[in-house]
Amino acid sequence: MTQDSERVDVEKDREDRISALPKNVIDGILELLPVEDAARTSILSKNWRYIWVMLPNLVLNKLFCNKLAARSQYVFKDNVDKILLQHSGDIVKFVLDLSEIVLSPYPDIDRWMIYITRNGVKELTLNMSNNTTYNLPSYIFNCPTLTHLELLSCVFKPPTPFLGFPNLVILRLEKITFVPTTEFCVINAPLLVRLTLIYCNGTKYLNIVSSRLNSLVVRKSYYDIELSCFMNCKNLIILYLVTSNPIFGDRSKLQKLLLSLPILKVLILSSSFLELLSAGTVPQGLPFTLNCLWHLKLGINFGQMGQISYALELIKSSHKLSELEIWVNATSDIVEAISEYLDTPGCLDQPLNKLKYVVIRFFKGSKTELLFVKLLFARCPSLISMSIKQVKASGSKGERNIVIELARYPRASPKAELLYVPRSD
Repeated sequence: MTQDSERVDVEKDREDRISALPKNVIDGILELLPVEDAARTSILSKNWRYIWVMLPNLVLNKLFCNKLAARSQYVFKDNVDKILLQHSGDIVKFVLDLSEIVLSPYPDIDRWMIYITRNGVKELTLNMSNNTTYNLPSYIFNCPTLTHLELLSCVFKPPTPFLGFPNLVILRLEKITFVPTTEFCVINAPLLVRLTLIYCNGTKYLNIVSSRLNSLVVRKSYYDIELSCFMNCKNLIILYLVTSNPIFGDRSKLQKLLLSLPILKVLILSSSFLELLSAGTVPQGLPFTLNCLWHLKLGINFGQMGQISYALELIKSSHKLSELEIWVNATSDIVEAISEYLDTPGCLDQPLNKLKYVVIRFFKGSKTELLFVKLLFARCPSLISMSIKQVKASGSKGERNIVIELARYPRASPKAELLYVPRSD
């Protein structure tokens, strides 16, 4: 009897020590578990019976959803219903990943969205399947508590009237189709600081109103975004514009946008945007300076004089530039005029005193690329590292000759190191 009593006391002591942990620690532990495992903790003791139903963060990720849907759609829907019906208190964060599940029609999803938007949700992530055309319900547009909204593969059609998202700070939209109820999809988000648009359709109808926006990321297969709606975003410090196809747009709008960003610190442009800005000509200076820019990433077609010359003008106009990254989009050895241009000291007629780190990706070893590297070595007195990442390792004699030539280039910085990284498949 004494041994049994001691065993019970030890077990109680263990239970008490776990139960005595601060609530935020217990919540943190449970949030690391899959939802079904968190639910199983209710059998540990009476004290733990209702802890999981009060978790502020509900993450129904891809693994969880796929596992239940593999049994049947009814089992999946029934389990989500039970999780939400048993939940007590506010739902601060809700993640639902249906990217590999096709639920049609969508009354169940609508019902779940009603529930979470009525229970104080602040962070909402909804990832739908690529094969769906899920129209976002009005409950999401009319949810004033949202601070973080991430949507994938949905139709974005605001109700009328739509007053915006008064507390939204982060908005990430991927594969979203914008459908305006009037002339534009106007999103009034006075607190918005980060906006990401990835492969969205109908962005020409989008109009973002946010004076606090400091990060704008746009990645598209084609370009149709109306940049003029960002002209008043004077606090923008990160601008990422990448598209994989040629751009037939208004060059002046992009120039005006860059001119309107006095504190821009990070600029990322694909070669299509360089082509738009250069208009195929060699610029004589730029209509703007980037006085705060310290990180510049550019895609360059080394077979296009306009892109190379405009890239150099951007580099010269960035007086605080310390990090430069170049993607070799394409190249050519047959354009003699480009080689002559790069071999002329006047194409970069000033030292880049702040530039410390250079990375060149997808390096192909053409003459124009080599001359570009040579130019940077000669004009960067503070350079620490020149990292060149080849598009494909060949181990040939020609490749070894390229490395030898790069190593022989004179360097303005005694600290500059050449890091040549052959790419391995």
